Amino acid sequence: MAPEIDNLPSVVVGTAGHVDHGKTELVKALTGINTDRLAEEQERELSIDIGFAHLDLPDGTRVGLVDVPGHERFVKNMLAGATGIDLVLLIVAADEGVMPQTIEHLDIITLLGIETGIVVMTKTDLVDEELADLAEEDIRSALAGSHLAEAPVVRTSAKTGEGLEELVRVLAEVAAGVKRRDIRGPARLPIDRAFTMPGFGLVATGTLVRGRLVQGEEVEILPDGYRARIRGLQTHGVGVQEVAAARRVAVNLMRMSGEGVERGDTLCAPGSMKPSGLLDVRLSLLARAPGPLWQRTRVRLHHGTAERLGRVFFMDRDALAPGESCIAQVRLEGLVAAARGDRCVIRSYSPMTTIGGAVVLDPAPHRHRGREGAVVGRLESLEAGAPVDLAREWIGARGLALFTPRELSTALQLDPTEGEQIVAELLEDQEVVRLADGIACVPAKEHAALREETLAALGAYHGSHPLSDAMPKEALQAALKRPPAAVLDDVLERLTDAGSIAQGPAGIRLAGHAVRLSADHERALEAMRSITRRGRFAPPTREAVLAASGRPTPEARALMTRLIDSGDLAIVGEYAYHREALAEIQRLVTQHFREKGPFTVADLRDLTQSSRKYVVPLAEYLDGVGFTRRQGDLRIVARPEVE
Repeated sequence: MAPEIDNLPSVVVGTAGHVDHGKTELVKALTGINTDRLAEEQERELSIDIGFAHLDLPDGTRVGLVDVPGHERFVKNMLAGATGIDLVLLIVAADEGVMPQTIEHLDIITLLGIETGIVVMTKTDLVDEELADLAEEDIRSALAGSHLAEAPVVRTSAKTGEGLEELVRVLAEVAAGVKRRDIRGPARLPIDRAFTMPGFGLVATGTLVRGRLVQGEEVEILPDGYRARIRGLQTHGVGVQEVAAARRVAVNLMRMSGEGVERGDTLCAPGSMKPSGLLDVRLSLLARAPGPLWQRTRVRLHHGTAERLGRVFFMDRDALAPGESCIAQVRLEGLVAAARGDRCVIRSYSPMTTIGGAVVLDPAPHRHRGREGAVVGRLESLEAGAPVDLAREWIGARGLALFTPRELSTALQLDPTEGEQIVAELLEDQEVVRLADGIACVPAKEHAALREETLAALGAYHGSHPLSDAMPKEALQAALKRPPAAVLDDVLERLTDAGSIAQGPAGIRLAGHAVRLSADHERALEAMRSITRRGRFAPPTREAVLAASGRPTPEARALMTRLIDSGDLAIVGEYAYHREALAEIQRLVTQHFREKGPFTVADLRDLTQSSRKYVVPLAEYLDGVGFTRRQGDLRIVARPEVE
């Protein structure tokens, strides 16, 4: 049975450096594992893709080693392997010193924010001590001003074994100071390999950069949104039931084939991330970039293990000069699952050269257009904000859109508990309002504004419809530009509880509102009642009743609505029946049903001594109000007790 969890401290270590400087030989000498797994790699003695090995340090720390290719043609594979690295072994051969790919890999390390590392001088068996000293001076000069400027330099030879014990000692010392990964948040694993094993199904591998994975739990594969369950887990060559962050992981997934799952996808906790084709970033151009980066330039963005083509859009300039940085939006030709704070590498489209990097500020923004100084200001405030400040910014930008603590945590990549705590703090400070469901929230400022707008809309309606008792809810929603239904319902409930409004079947009204009819209105109402009363079983049309009022059409319609709401009139098809006529019809039909049983439309015509044009809609009306029930061509009285 697989152990429950590997609880030993763990770090992920990556190699970097120029082609043929001995990265793979060094890893093999340290671990006994040949990371050149491809036949072509072994035949050409050249690393093409990412390789993996593992090593236990004397203090018990588990090291996952990621060996990346050094050839310039395979930099995109190097970038995929660099994802999730805690510290780097920068490999420089003593017989060649710093080379072009050494510099590009150093740039990439810097752009990815990898600040901890060890410089490993390899192939010292090929040079004397004087040349080795010159090579180390060359290395120190190249590292000046970088994160690795003060990194220890260890001289080694994979062939003779020189310096390997010293390297392990230094590695243990440096690894002990590495900041541990967050294991509290939702799981996140950028996939660097995906393949199908006969009898097992899909296996996805990568570095677990956050959270935990547990055997049997459900996960999501982004950007396509596939769902699967974890059949098994393996880390450092051992099967386990649970894996925490900072480990190389192989995940066997149930009920999935390998089709559609590939390097660049992200395995994560369901619903914890949102894929997007837009990224708002702080974009920095290397000082050694060949020239400025112009508006709308097509670039290659490397994020996690993914490579995506896209175009750069600036909001406050037309170009970015080498060595400068600014806020920008990258519009990708595909989706990525990113989080705020993620680091990306920017390479030119052609020729493929590393020219800069980016830090994600908003992983799922709206598309910006033209010069947008306000957007730039908002994004700049996001860069250094504390989680609660970022939450305020995120909530404020959403207007009346509902959110839950989970959605807040997902958007800001916070631990769910931290998201709950932030929402609780904002609730206590009355900055957000929690709706009646006890989960969804909205900004308090927006909620208060909607309350005021609701009262104003009702007041305006009463002013323009003096004969209407209440404003229909649909009309209120339209007047308020259709806010989220749950938010409006909450506002109405709070206003009702406060005694500011009243709600009823006819709609919503201000608490103090009451219709005051003039003598002319009373005469018009009586005229409308009179024409329908005289019509009896051959009632007038709706239009005839409106005309009988003698009032302007809008006013006449409001008066008719009052008669309908009070029960004095009922509209049946295009005709207006007086309540007395309808009561008499129901009495006649009930008596007929008791004496003769089910009846037809013809029977109804004979009972009312009217024509078919009246009784067909009348029969349908009686069905609609539940007084009768149709059975084929016959009808029965559903409530025969009604007299």
